[in-house]
Amino acid sequence: MSDPAGRGPVAPWPAPFSRSFVEQARTLLEVRHVLVIVAPIGASRQHLASEIAEAPDGPVWFRHVARFGERGRAYFGLRQFFPDLAIDEVSSPEQVQRTLRDALDAIRVKRPRLVLVNANLCDPESIQALLSAASLGDLRLIAILTPETVAGQERLLTAGEVIDIPPLDASRVTELLQARFGVRPHPLLVDLLMDRTGGSYTAVRDVADASFAAGLIVVIENVLTMNPATSTDDYFESWQAPESVDRLGGGKEITDLIELTALLGTLHADDAGACVSAGALDLARAHGTFTREGDRIAFAWRAEEKLVLRSLTAERQAVLFDRYADQVKRSILLPGVAVRAADWWLSVDRPLPVDLASRAAREANLMGRHRRAVVYTDPASNEERADVAPVERGYALSELGDAAALREVVEGIDPESLTEDELLIYLRWVSGTGAGPGTRQLAERALAAPDPAVRRRRTAVRTLADLLDQAYDAASDEMVNRLRSLAFSSQLSACNRGVAFAVLSAVVRHSGRPAQAVEAAEFAMRILTEEQETVSAFHLDLAREFHLLALVSSADLEGAERAARTYSSGVHAHPGSGRMTMALQVWIGILRADVQGALASARLCLAGLRPHDPDQIRGWVEVMLAHALMQSERPDEAMDHLAASERYPSSRRQIDLERRMMQATVRDTLAEPEEALRILADVADEAQAHGLRLALIDSTVLSTHTGGPPHVPILLEAVGDLVDPSGTPLIWQTFARLVQRYDLEGLTGLAEQLSARGCRLFAAQVAQYVLDMARRATDLEADTRLHLRQLADPVPPPPA
Repeated sequence: MSDPAGRGPVAPWPAPFSRSFVEQARTLLEVRHVLVIVAPIGASRQHLASEIAEAPDGPVWFRHVARFGERGRAYFGLRQFFPDLAIDEVSSPEQVQRTLRDALDAIRVKRPRLVLVNANLCDPESIQALLSAASLGDLRLIAILTPETVAGQERLLTAGEVIDIPPLDASRVTELLQARFGVRPHPLLVDLLMDRTGGSYTAVRDVADASFAAGLIVVIENVLTMNPATSTDDYFESWQAPESVDRLGGGKEITDLIELTALLGTLHADDAGACVSAGALDLARAHGTFTREGDRIAFAWRAEEKLVLRSLTAERQAVLFDRYADQVKRSILLPGVAVRAADWWLSVDRPLPVDLASRAAREANLMGRHRRAVVYTDPASNEERADVAPVERGYALSELGDAAALREVVEGIDPESLTEDELLIYLRWVSGTGAGPGTRQLAERALAAPDPAVRRRRTAVRTLADLLDQAYDAASDEMVNRLRSLAFSSQLSACNRGVAFAVLSAVVRHSGRPAQAVEAAEFAMRILTEEQETVSAFHLDLAREFHLLALVSSADLEGAERAARTYSSGVHAHPGSGRMTMALQVWIGILRADVQGALASARLCLAGLRPHDPDQIRGWVEVMLAHALMQSERPDEAMDHLAASERYPSSRRQIDLERRMMQATVRDTLAEPEEALRILADVADEAQAHGLRLALIDSTVLSTHTGGPPHVPILLEAVGDLVDPSGTPLIWQTFARLVQRYDLEGLTGLAEQLSARGCRLFAAQVAQYVLDMARRATDLEADTRLHLRQLADPVPPPPA
């Protein structure tokens, strides 16, 4: 799976700033005499200042890093540049200016370039003296500020030319990694580095190098990606942050604030104010250690937060707990903090408050950290030794594949005590865990509430649970109508309404209406996103899955790719479970003819799947990997994975149909068209029998590409009566009608349109069909034929 040659970095890191950028900055300095670089810590701002100051003709340059406490010491900064300057704190500005000019006249090299780091901390008297000398042309001043410290520096900003250096964006990080390692990076690796480093060039460089050396970053299928056997927390083990928090003075209060924030990840501003003085907080923000968004205070770099956290001993955590645990109640209510707080409590052998245990379990499941959710919900972990959040515990156990423990949890739940959101999950378990008659009776009792209004609402939840089970296997107008009625009624909670819209999306997608599916899925996501305080991983993951499927079927592969990156997680510890998301990334890669990306995503997905495969996707991923391997001209490996896909059918009909259609595609590529057509005929029959119009269309399209003109009438029958079609049904209806008319020009235009939209696999299929139709030399112009051949073979040959 990893690169067999143990490939390492192939080139030095590209310079953070181009030569032309540095030259332009030098020109600005010569024109304006003062240059102000505004950049976050870690953006190589001092490197840039040094490059600008060290001009090719070789003048000396001076550098001073201002520290806290200098602002009250007049001319302290100036004397760091010129130690022999005969001035003191009470010298008049006129005397200082004369003395400074004399000192500059005595310097061998005229107009020296001075670099002042942390200009906001320098005493204002020195700033004024330097600006006055610069205005007379006696020196050049390069001042460095962070974005947080710009306020109050009007004198500097108006006197000089300002250069803003923003953090690196994802595209630039991708370019840097590719230049360094010689292979493209996986989007998830780029996202991980962006999340942990804040786009700092220095941090990206050092973390990537240290992680590669430690085996945390590897090359898989010629793609640089995370090692699926490691945790993302390990990516900072060997890295030391430049200009890091250990250089920030301020005493005990600052140290406590830094370490407390590292423990919780985020502090509520009111809690921070209760724990330390306003001056300490302002000091840390001015240094650039922290950022503040609304009421949330956090490290500017998550990487630096991790480094501080690793340095905390158990004894130190206990001291901080005794000092501040009662003062961070608002912080614990911020998203993602409860998990960190619960780990802090347990690390110092304190039992969890019940509310914290419940909240932490929900958040842990949302993050895909199911083993932690089991720990938080263990009665031994909380103050009351009580069963806490049993539905969250059950969800975590189901994701971990512990069927016996899940059955025990389900049988111990009193369903009458459950919220409507929890009841939906519980009812699905009752139908799927083989629960005994006693459990089913409890479920019926929970539905038969004495209050008629409650009974109607809970009955609506059961209806939704039944429709959700059916949505994986069938579709019908009746299901659509029932789901619309539920989704637009007032009988469901907000989160369950979100699920109703998500299931509606799945059913209308199965029915061959992708545009409506996207609309319903986006409505579901809006509802659930607004319910951050209560939404469960069950609700959110399901809606994300159906949203991605809808986007793919609508042929919006760019939108699907963006959503997949947003939702991706699993072993890589982003919010959500992520298994289906990673599988869909493989599918998107295939549809975009991104063979390298599909191969790497398939390897990562299979490495992250647990043995029990709760989403029943292993067989589908295995055969998608086989398809990508065939496109890479690796048939022996492809056969192995094709055989593996046979061993893992899915109990979810829609996923299993996708698995079988991909098997047919691979069989056709292996020159077994008869077997491919047999598989596709079975898929078409099954899809038609269960109202799965989209699968019927997809299977007849593949039959047409495999078997040629004899199958066109079957495709026409599948798509002929579509009204106002969209997405892939529209593509294949258009294709079928153009084939029927023998419209080679129209088919060529369709292939070009699909390629321009990024649907390169569809474009290749259409282009190849045109080439097969146009056997005679006179059927197509030579240029058109060459263009179609290029469209039909979008995959570059494998590297030597």
